[in-house]
Amino acid sequence: MDKAISIKKVKTPQKKKLIRTEREKKITRLIVTVILVIAAILVYYLIDSGSYVATVNGYRISKPLYQFLLHQQMSATEYEEGLTTQEEKDKFWTTIADGQDPYETAKREALNYSKEFMIQYIKAQESGIKIDAATKQQVESIISSLRSQFTDKQFKETYKVTPSELQRIYEMFSVIDKFKTKYIEENFKPEDYTDEQLKAEYDKEPKLYDSADIGYITLSKRNENGELLSEVEIEKKKLKAQEALSKIKNGEPIDNVIAEYTEDKPTSSETDTNNNSLGKASVKYSQDSMFQYYLEWDLLEWVFDNKPGDADIVETDYHIYVVKIEDRTGFEDVKETVKDSMVKNASEEFYNSALESWGLESKYNIIKNERVYDSISYK
Repeated sequence: MDKAISIKKVKTPQKKKLIRTEREKKITRLIVTVILVIAAILVYYLIDSGSYVATVNGYRISKPLYQFLLHQQMSATEYEEGLTTQEEKDKFWTTIADGQDPYETAKREALNYSKEFMIQYIKAQESGIKIDAATKQQVESIISSLRSQFTDKQFKETYKVTPSELQRIYEMFSVIDKFKTKYIEENFKPEDYTDEQLKAEYDKEPKLYDSADIGYITLSKRNENGELLSEVEIEKKKLKAQEALSKIKNGEPIDNVIAEYTEDKPTSSETDTNNNSLGKASVKYSQDSMFQYYLEWDLLEWVFDNKPGDADIVETDYHIYVVKIEDRTGFEDVKETVKDSMVKNASEEFYNSALESWGLESKYNIIKNERVYDSISYK
C-alpha cells in the first residue's frame, strides 16, 4: 500500500506594491520635510547658542565682542605687570597666585566691562543714536587701513577677531562715544572753579600742564647700524659733552655751542614739517614731544624736574644730551588748561557714577551663557 505523502502548500508571498498612492506620497514628503526642519533648527540652535557669551536686558554680548574686550583687559594687565616676552605672559596666565587664577580673574573683569559696554549701547539705542552710513564709512576706512598692515591670520592673532567683527565692534564704540558726549552735554553742569582751586590743582603736578623751551646737543652712543660704540669712543663723547656744558655755563650763546658740538643734522625746509630748528624744541611732558623731536623720555623727565636756566648732561641708552632749559610756562600761562582738565575729569566722574547706578538696575543683570563662557580658555 502506497504511503500517502502530504505536501504542504507553501504560500507564495504577495509582492509589495510598487506604485504608491498620492496620499502616501504626501505623507512621505511631509515626514521628510519635518525631519529636515527639525535638523535645521537643531543646527541653528547649536550655532546660535554658541555665538554669544551673555545677555544684558535681552541684548547679546557676542563672543567676538567679549574676546576683543578680554584681549584688551589682558593687554592692560600684561603692561602693568611688565610682561614683555611670550614666555613671561604664558607663565603669568597659567600660574595660580594667592589662590587666584589670573586668567579667570581677567575673564570676570572682561565680563563686567562687557556689561558696562552693552548698557551704554542699549542707552544709546534708546536715545535714538544708531549706526549710520557716515559711521560705517568712517570705521570701514579705519579697518581697511589696519588690514593693509596684516595678513588675515596676523589680523586675527593681533585683535582676536576678524576684520568684519572688528568693524562691528568699532561701530558700536562710535555709537557709545556719541551717547556719552550727548549725555554729559545735557546733564553735567561744571563747577565754577576759583583761582585758588585751579592753583592747588596745578601745584600737585605742574609738569602735566607746562611746556618748556630747550636747547640741546645730541651725541650718539651707537653707530649707524645701531651697535653700541666702544667704551673708549663713548668716553670721548662724554668729554665733548663736558666741554659743551662748560661753555654754556660760562655764558657762551647756546646756538653757537649747538652748532659746534651736536651730531644732529639740520633738516631742510622742504622736509621739516614741524619747523624745528637744530637743537631747539618746545616740549610738553608727553610722548608727542618724543615723536616730534626724536627725543628720549629720560631727557623730558629731566627738563620737567628742573627750572629755567638749569643746564646739565643727560645720558640715556642711546644718546648723551647736553641740555639747557631756556624758558618754561607757569600757572598764569596754563590756568585755562588746568580748568579744562578739571572740568573734563569731573565730567568723567559724573558719567561713570551714572553708569555705575545703571548697572545696579535689575533689568541690566548679566545672564551668562555658561557653555560658551566656560569654553573660553587661555590655551
